[in-house]
Amino acid sequence: MSQTAAPSGDAAAHESERHATWKELFFDLVVVAGIAQLAHLAQDDPGTHGLGLYSVLFLAFWITWAGFAVYGDIAGDDARTPVLLFAMVGLAVMAASVPQIRGPHATAFVIAYVALRWFASGIWQRGKVVLDWPLAQQGLGAVPWLVSLWVDAPGRYWLWAAGIAIDLTTLLLSSAELTLKGAQERLARGRDGRKGRDGSRGRDRDAVFVLQPARTDDAHLSERLGLFVIIVLGEGVIQIIDAVAGLETWTPSTAVTALGAFAVLALVWAVGLQYGVAGIPNLRAATVAPRIVLLLHAALTGTLAALAAALGVAVEHHDEALPLETRVLMCAAVAAYCTIGVVTAVLVGTNVRWMLGWGLPSIVVPILLAVLGTNLRVGLLVWLLAAVLFWLVLHSPGRPTPWERPPRERAAKRPAP
Repeated sequence: MSQTAAPSGDAAAHESERHATWKELFFDLVVVAGIAQLAHLAQDDPGTHGLGLYSVLFLAFWITWAGFAVYGDIAGDDARTPVLLFAMVGLAVMAASVPQIRGPHATAFVIAYVALRWFASGIWQRGKVVLDWPLAQQGLGAVPWLVSLWVDAPGRYWLWAAGIAIDLTTLLLSSAELTLKGAQERLARGRDGRKGRDGSRGRDRDAVFVLQPARTDDAHLSERLGLFVIIVLGEGVIQIIDAVAGLETWTPSTAVTALGAFAVLALVWAVGLQYGVAGIPNLRAATVAPRIVLLLHAALTGTLAALAAALGVAVEHHDEALPLETRVLMCAAVAAYCTIGVVTAVLVGTNVRWMLGWGLPSIVVPILLAVLGTNLRVGLLVWLLAAVLFWLVLHSPGRPTPWERPPRERAAKRPAP
C-alpha cells in the first residue's frame, strides 16, 4: 500500500482551520432580530437618556450572545444543539421585549437575561475553567438585574447599568492567570472543607479531580465576531433601503445621501474586516488577549448599530435639516468607531506619526462636524464622514493600500492574557 506524504506546514494549517458550523450560523440568526430591534430603539430616541438605555440593553444582549459563542468556539463539534436552541429562544425573548422595554415587557427581558446567564454558567463540564471568557463562570453582574424586578423605573435602569458595569470590569481585570488561580483556590477550599467533614473519603474523591483550562480558538472566534459585524452592517443597509423605499419622491439629493450612507458602511467594512481582525480596525491576529478583543468588539458593534440607525434617519431627511440629536449621534458614532481604531493601534504598537497624522484627525473631524455642522446639507455631511473613513482606509497602520495585494502574515505567538 502506498503511503501519502505528510502535508506541509501551510497545508496542515489549512486542513485544521475551523469555520463556523451550520448550527452556529443558525444560532446567529437571532442576532439579526436583536440588532434590528436595538437599532430602532436608538433611532426612536437618540437623546441622552435613550442612548443610555440603548447601550445597557445592547451590552446585555451582546454579553449573552458572546457567552454562547465562546461555548460553541471551545466545544467545537461537541457543542450541544439543544443548548444553542434554548439560548436562541431566550435571546429572541430579549429582542422582542425591546420595543416596549419601558413598559411591562421589561420584566420579560430581565427574566430571559438572568435565566440565560444562569444557564450559560451550567453548560460547562465540571472542572473546566474558561480562561478567555471570565463571565462564563461568574454571575455577579446578573444580581442587580434580578433585584430590579422589584424596583420601578428609573431605579431599575441604574441597577441594569450597575450589572453591566460589573461584567465589563470583570472582563477588563480578570486575566487568564487570575481566573485559573481563583479556580484553584476555590478547589483547595472545597477540599479542605470536605476533609474536615469526611476525612480520607474526601481526599480520595479529589485525587482524581483536576482542573481543565479551556482556551478559545482565536481564528474561529475572530470569524464569529466578524460575522456579527457583518450582521450589524447588514442592518445599516436595511435601514438605508427602508428609508429610500418610504420616500414618495426620489430626487438627486436622495441619491447623494443614500449613496453616501452606503459608502460609510462600505468603508467601515473595509477598515474593520479588510484591514483588521474580528471586524476591529487595525487589530492584528494574536496580538491582543481574547478578552480584550471581546471588549473591543462589544464597543464596536454597539457603535455600528447606533450608526446604522442614524444613517437611516439621515436618508429620510435628505432634503431638509437633520435633527440635532441625529446629527450628533451619527458624527459621534463615526468618532467612536475611529477611537476604537486608535485604541487598537496603540495596543498593537503603532508609531506616533500615524497617531498624529491619521488617527487623531479621524476622531477630531467628526466631533467638529457634530458641533459646527448645523447648516451643512445632509448629503454633504454624510460624504464628509465617508471621507474620514476613507482616510483611514488609505493609511491603515501596517496594512497595504486597497490597490495592493496584502502580504501573507506570519503566524504570531499568542499574547499573554
